[in-house]
Formats: sequence, C-alpha cells, structure tokens
Amino acid sequence: MAPRLACTASPTGQGVGVLAVGMRFLKAMTMLLVCASLCLIAGFPQVTHAGNVLVWPAEASHWLNIRVIMDELIKRGHQVTVIVPTGAIFMKTEDLGHVQHELLKVNYTKEGQEVIMNEFFQFWIFEFSTHSYWEIYKRHSAIMVEFKKNTKDTCMALKRDKGLISRLRDGQFDVLLSDPIAFCGDALALMLGIPYVYSLRFTPSYIIERYCGAMPAPPSYVPMPVSNLPDHMHFWQRVQNTVMYFLSDLMHILMDGNNSNRIYAELLGKCTTICEVMSGAEFWLIRNNWDLDFPRPFPPNFVFVGGLHCKPANPLPEDLEEFAQSSGEHGLIVFSLGSMIKYMPMERAELIASALAQLPQKVVWRYEGQKPSSLGSNTKLVPWLPQNDLLGHPKTRAFITHGGTNGVYEAIYHGVPMLGFPLFGDQKDNLLRVQTRGVAIILDITMVTAPEIQDALGLLINNSSYQQSMERLSRLHHDQPERPIDRAVHALEFVMRHGHARHLRPAAHRLAWYQLHCLDVVAFLSAAAGLALALPILLCRLCCHCRRAAKVAAKKDKKE
Repeated sequence: MAPRLACTASPTGQGVGVLAVGMRFLKAMTMLLVCASLCLIAGFPQVTHAGNVLVWPAEASHWLNIRVIMDELIKRGHQVTVIVPTGAIFMKTEDLGHVQHELLKVNYTKEGQEVIMNEFFQFWIFEFSTHSYWEIYKRHSAIMVEFKKNTKDTCMALKRDKGLISRLRDGQFDVLLSDPIAFCGDALALMLGIPYVYSLRFTPSYIIERYCGAMPAPPSYVPMPVSNLPDHMHFWQRVQNTVMYFLSDLMHILMDGNNSNRIYAELLGKCTTICEVMSGAEFWLIRNNWDLDFPRPFPPNFVFVGGLHCKPANPLPEDLEEFAQSSGEHGLIVFSLGSMIKYMPMERAELIASALAQLPQKVVWRYEGQKPSSLGSNTKLVPWLPQNDLLGHPKTRAFITHGGTNGVYEAIYHGVPMLGFPLFGDQKDNLLRVQTRGVAIILDITMVTAPEIQDALGLLINNSSYQQSMERLSRLHHDQPERPIDRAVHALEFVMRHGHARHLRPAAHRLAWYQLHCLDVVAFLSAAAGLALALPILLCRLCCHCRRAAKVAAKKDKKE
C-alpha cells in the first residue's frame, strides 16, 4: 500500500512560498516604477478638471472646424453645449451625438438661408462675368442686405429669448468658444460674465485681427489676404498692398462698421463698439500654420492651429474601396468643391465630365446636380464622400479642390498634389500659397477647357516634382511638437484653469490709435525739432534787430 502524501506544508515549504510571493511583489513594483518613469519621460498632458464649455458656431466649413474641437473636448472629459439657431443649415441637432445643445429661435428659416446661399454662390461664381457692373452691384447688394438682416436677427434673438439666457446663466459655463464670422457670440459671453475664445481663419484685410486683436501687419511684407501678392514684394507691389489695405479699411468703416457697432450697443444695452468687445478675447485660434502661411508677427494670445481636423485615414466603405482598387496602377483622383457647392451650370458640368472621361485614372466626384451625358465609366458621382479617408488612400494620385482651408490641409497632411478651382473667399489665397510651393496648379472653373484640365492633371500625376514637393511640405506639417488640435484645446483648458489669459494681451489694447502709431510722439518730436531749428534763427533775428535798433539810436543821438 502506497504511503499517503502529507497535506501540510513543511516549514521549508512555507519559506519557499513566502519568498515566491515576495519576488512577485518586487517584480510588480519594479514594472510599476518602470511604467511610471516611461510615462514621465513621454510626458503626460496637463491634467485639467472637467470644464463646462459653451459654443457659438458659424455655418459651413466653419462648423466642421468647431465640431472637431467640441469632439476633442468631450473626449477629454469636458461638458460641451452648443447654441443652434433654428434656421441653421449645417448644424443638425440629430447629428450632435454627445454634444448638448440649446435652440436659438430666429425668424429666418433653413430653406430661406439655402435659397440666399445658393443664389449667392451661383451668381458670384458662375454668372458674375455675364453681367454689367451695375447689375453685379445691385444683386450683390440685395444678397448682402439679406445676410445682414439674418445676422442682426440672430443677435437680437438673444435679447428676445429671456428663457435661454436664464438657462445659460444657470449652466455656470467656464468659457465660450466662438467663431467671429457669426456675430454676437462674444456679446453672449459678456452677458453671461464668462471669458471667450475665438476660432477663425482670417477676416478681410486682417481688419479685425489688426484693430481688435492688436496683430501687427506691416504692408511692406504682409500681403493683404486675397491680394495675389507674395511676402517678398518689389516697390510697386508694396504700393499696391498699402493702397489695398487703406481702401479695404475705408470700405469696412463706411459700409459695415457703424452697423455692427449699433447691433452690439443695442444687444448689450450700452455704448460700445464691436472692436472694443472683440479686443477682450483671451485667445485667437487661427486656422492656419507656417507650412502654408507667410511668416509674420503676431501677439502671444494668437495660437496657430491649421490642420486641427486632420487625422489618419480610416478604411473606405466597401463600394468606394472596390472602386479605388479597380483603378489599378493609374490610381484615383478625388474631386470635391466643398460642402457649399452642390450644383453647377450644365455646360460646365458637361465640359468637366468629358475631360475626366479621357483620363486613365478613376475619379470620385462629389456632385448632386443632373448627371452629365458626357460622364465616363471611370467617374463615380456621389452626393457625399469621406474626403479625408479618400485622400489618405494609397491609390489616390491627385485632388481636384476649390481650395478651402480644410481640404488644402487634408491634402498636405496626406501628401496629395492639387488641381485648384478657387471659387470665393480665402480659396484663391490658399491655392496661391500651395502653388508657390510647387504642389498645386490653379485654373479658372468658369473659363477652363477640357484639354487644360487633362494637361494639368497629367502634369500633377506624371511629373514627379509635384509629388516630391508635396512630400516635403507634408513632412513640414507633421514635424510639430504637438498636434494642432492639442494646441487649440490647451488654450481653452488654460482659460478654464486660470479664468483668463490677460497676461498674453499686448499693451496695444490699452492705447488710443494715435498712441499705438506714436503719432503723439511724432508730433512732439517734430515740434521739438522745429523749435530747435527755429530758436537759432529767432536769436539771430533778435540780435540783428537789436543791432539795427542800436544803430538807429546812435544815428539819432548823433543828429541831436
């Protein structure tokens, strides 16, 4: 009979067990210390208590940029509430997800807004050259009147909706994020007594940034936006740039300045100006960066966040992936004129479709109009496309774009050369900058011919210099210490932590216009120099007068 094994451990076995436990504990502590050291070396982002952010957005691509910041804030544990006008086109409450929202009841409708915008874009882009100057002035003025009326109604809706303001006051928000293209977000922040931060690309002639944000813009080397001028200007270009700055400022003062000031004064119930209000912004998040913009001076509370929406590509939907793979060695071309342009005159659509049909590449074209009869089998029309994911696809060879900031930065991020059809706003300015860097070709969509489109795309795809230049530009964009979205969110978290960023505002905000430009100093020094020059002359004249008087007196005494 085999002896039974003892179930009780011997003293020696107990010692071995304790030693094993101790070794496991020591190993765990060592791993914990190693992980902590690595985390410290890598650098954790600064911890911020969850904040409460109110958002006053603008339409179209402006909304897309604000939405990216909102999503990142929520991912970091902050609560976000967005104000959505009932007549908004792009801000759809059903698509907000985890973002809370408050409806602002306005008198205009979504349908009315769409009619105004479609009329504006169709006229300004495709019909402009076919009208006389007088007709252009009348139609443009009529459209601008509608835009201004709706802008004022949005602002006055804040005054009408007492319930909304009461709920927002109870919300105890820490900061307001506003796009200044949509007026009165900053006024709402003042009504609630909270700090505010701006997100913008630029304003015409940098007028708001210069006069309200104290941003220097010497006309000698800072070209006015949409001026088609480089930063290295010869004498006549500097003359042109200076005159354009002056005329643009004058037009703004005469046409828009007083109207905007009246809206703000009426809303806030006190005598104020839009510039006085805007100068109180804690940070200005500029949706640009030095890989695209010309170097220029700016205050420390201006944070450049160009490309904040860019991210690695996700897998394409099955139908688009199959279409992309069918392109073979020739690759894919992505074609989109942005979220605002859905249609174009049939004559232009037919011409573009016929040009694309002759290409060996496959083309994905975002288009919602009537299908052109000349559309080739290599072209796929879609009402919407995942632009970032298509640009990041390995088959993509070129991007046909209107030159919006979002699309241009996505192309830079993924390293795709561009064929540009600038339509309005900052688009030509963006495309001119990438064209000077050798990564884009610009054509006029209202006058371009089919052979010109084919030649331009052939050059972009087959001439390796465009791809090489784009790869260099893409490397510059990626070579940053942190992501642009991190800089944007840090600015908001900074204000939430400290309540303000006044230490970053230049003293220019506290100076009168004549003090800012040292006109009082120039006047004093001119007077002093004039006095210094005049004094010897006055003394000489006095001496001469005294000498003549002495001679006259001597002659008189002699006669007597």
